[in-house]
Amino acid sequence: MRPSLYRRAEIALTLLVLRLMRYPTLLLLLILMSGNVAGKEPITIYLAGDSTMAGKLPEKRPETGWGEALQKYFKEDEVRVENHAQNGRSTRTFIAEKCWRAIIDKLKKGDYVFIQFGHNDQSKEKVDRYTSADDFRRNLTNFIADVRAKHAIPLLLTPVMRRRFDKDGNFYDTHGEYPDIARAVAAENKVALIDMHRQSETVIKQYGVAGSKALFLQLAPAENPNYPNGIEDNTHFSPLGADTMARLVVAAIREQHLALAKHLKRGVPSPPLPNEGPSASITWKINSLEKIAGQPAVMIGNPQVINTAAGKAILFDGVDDGLILNTNPIAGAAAFTVEAVFRPDPGGTTEQRWFHIQEGTNDNRVLLEIRLTGDQWFLDTFIKSGENKLTLYSENFKHKAGEWYHVALVFDGATMRHFVDGKEELAGLLTIKPLGSSSTSIGVRMNRVFWFKGAIRKARFTTRALSPGEFMSKN
Repeated sequence: MRPSLYRRAEIALTLLVLRLMRYPTLLLLLILMSGNVAGKEPITIYLAGDSTMAGKLPEKRPETGWGEALQKYFKEDEVRVENHAQNGRSTRTFIAEKCWRAIIDKLKKGDYVFIQFGHNDQSKEKVDRYTSADDFRRNLTNFIADVRAKHAIPLLLTPVMRRRFDKDGNFYDTHGEYPDIARAVAAENKVALIDMHRQSETVIKQYGVAGSKALFLQLAPAENPNYPNGIEDNTHFSPLGADTMARLVVAAIREQHLALAKHLKRGVPSPPLPNEGPSASITWKINSLEKIAGQPAVMIGNPQVINTAAGKAILFDGVDDGLILNTNPIAGAAAFTVEAVFRPDPGGTTEQRWFHIQEGTNDNRVLLEIRLTGDQWFLDTFIKSGENKLTLYSENFKHKAGEWYHVALVFDGATMRHFVDGKEELAGLLTIKPLGSSSTSIGVRMNRVFWFKGAIRKARFTTRALSPGEFMSKN
């Protein structure tokens, strides 16, 4: 009788094994390979941080840490997110309470640790968690070494912004030097960095003073049983805010081409942006050499604060005076209006750059300039985005130097226009991508040439195209 199909297969397999036994190394390799395929563990991303990242108890909902929103963007069979972030922890207390050791003890080769601190480290008034700048730097450096010692991969994140606006609607930061320390440690140790500090600032500004409340734990009395008296928390996130921050992380992983990017699900949407409107506007009073709109200013030369009939302004000498701010008030805006009130004085050089916004990693920029001829000037505006760029200037529109003017550069998503005292002078078509994180120089071009001679009193930035009737007043 002929053996059954099953029996024939069994005989064939037995013969194959007997042959392979002549080559034990090859047999062992096949066994190991089959075991790896069948039992390969997913990568684990461990989250180490504070309450902005941490998971929340039911009695604290709808408060949500952004770390809770991260898992859904990764393929579950390839990446597992394990959130070890804890409310109120600084790098110092995270170590002292053995939260860090709990991560290190579980790490395996190829895992990741996302490290985000700074909120509580910088809180001098809270002695139970405050960490000096030197210790913060040392702790981050040690975290990196610990992770690498386990053949895992560290990734640093700067702290997310708190929602802070002054009485004039100007956004300001409260983290001091700590975000810069995290950036420096990442650079010194060649570790990937996701700059949530700058990216969350951009999003909060885009939502504006009123709209940004939706990103945070803001509830009216009786709106939620967990908060019968309501709550106005400008540090911790709503579900929308947490998801928005998580999407910023995902976008950065993709943009930086990190190895984790291949484990992301397809079609992850960009962070949701608000409807553009008047709320997405910020006014800078150019009347201080230390801070402008809550942003620290780096002073070049010796600009002077002066009194004018309409308030204080800053005077630039046209030789070596300028200010630089580490911010971009129109970051992420597909359409925008940049306005300023200034006084170009006679006696300066022919070309003068007096407002310059430029991305930190490339040549994309927005410029407001003047060309001076004798005691007259005309406006020169410029936008560059990738290979696309446009300059607007003409000697047919001259104005007398030594007087105060309102100027505006308006981009509606397709057309660039500029105005002097509410009158349109020039326009042209242009295609651009929104600018990302950038710096702004005042009174000089970013590379410290083409110095401005004159005074600047205020500026306003709006994330939509304004009509002349909506421009701010000159006074």
